[in-house]
Amino acid sequence: MPEADPFYAVPDNIANYRDGQVIRSRQIKGMLWALPLPVNVWQIEYRTEDNHGRPSATVTTVLEPTTPWKGPGARPLISYQTAEDGVAGKCAPSYQIRAGAQAEPTNATAETSEMFMAAEQGWAVTAPDYEGPQSEFLVAKTEAHGVLDAIRATLSFRPAGLSKHSPVGLWGYSGGSFASVVAAEYQSSYAPDLTFRAIALGGLVGSVRASINDFDGTVFGGAIAMGINGFIRGFPKLDIWKYLNATGRRDVKGASHDCISDAVPRYPALSFKQMESVPHALDVGPIARMLRANSPLGIKGTPTAPIYDYHAVGDELAPLHPALALLHRFCDAGVVVQHVQTLVGEHISEVVTGEPGAMRFFTNRFAGKKPIDTCSSMPS
Repeated sequence: MPEADPFYAVPDNIANYRDGQVIRSRQIKGMLWALPLPVNVWQIEYRTEDNHGRPSATVTTVLEPTTPWKGPGARPLISYQTAEDGVAGKCAPSYQIRAGAQAEPTNATAETSEMFMAAEQGWAVTAPDYEGPQSEFLVAKTEAHGVLDAIRATLSFRPAGLSKHSPVGLWGYSGGSFASVVAAEYQSSYAPDLTFRAIALGGLVGSVRASINDFDGTVFGGAIAMGINGFIRGFPKLDIWKYLNATGRRDVKGASHDCISDAVPRYPALSFKQMESVPHALDVGPIARMLRANSPLGIKGTPTAPIYDYHAVGDELAPLHPALALLHRFCDAGVVVQHVQTLVGEHISEVVTGEPGAMRFFTNRFAGKKPIDTCSSMPS
């Protein structure tokens, strides 16, 4: 696993590298569960920055089609953010793509098929371990920096055959939509050297607190215990432990090496009320401010490319209202947004239902076609 693999180690001289600079690389056999991917696959370790601006390093996995690009201009690049949704290296796409069926299934296992479908279009794909070496789940700046620096590293990685002229698209669903949209919000300030052609977001997470509320006390409640570990690592000065009672501390520690697929069956129907040391701990000033600052709705940046957003009306894990509020804010800032709502289905089914529309969106954008704007007709 990444924690035991020297390839992932952050170099002692990491401060000597620039953001997005390649540190080391290796070619691997990429796996779609038990099947080898029929594309060239590399893993790249690159410099990035954590939530506090300190130099760090993480890994991205690059898929390059073996056939020449026949479309107009340079071969496009899709930065595909899996729903990493975990606080351990086994949840990261780099581990899943390399280990295949030898690893326990996670979100990245299923989403490897999305990456392969993109590669079948002739597009190169980069799939970053955007949570960084400490697996800082839902820590917005860490994730944004990890995505943006992965794109920088991939464009400069000569074996992939890309260049600064390659059109770039961002794509992510659920936890991957969170990483994608915060990267889009921070791009102008953190990576003004990058230019995006298109952004596809599915099951968009607009508010961390709203999603916690939707998970709370449900069959998915165990994810809360897992997720708190990301905030503990990203914000050590908050001393989040003091807001947890004995049960909360036990459950959070018990989920400290989990992916969401581990934590959910470990703590079924978990509610935050069972874990807090003071009533309404999520509303205490420092915690409430941290949750707002790490939510796309609380970040002031504006994406610089057209957005295609797909969301199931019945989504039980990524509430629709905060997503719409975020998209309306983007519309008001002049961003072209095409919002598509699916009337039948829920959070998991929309992964499959929404994929064809996202693929068409990227195909049209990479061909230079004008994006569709639904800002004026989008529900509030």
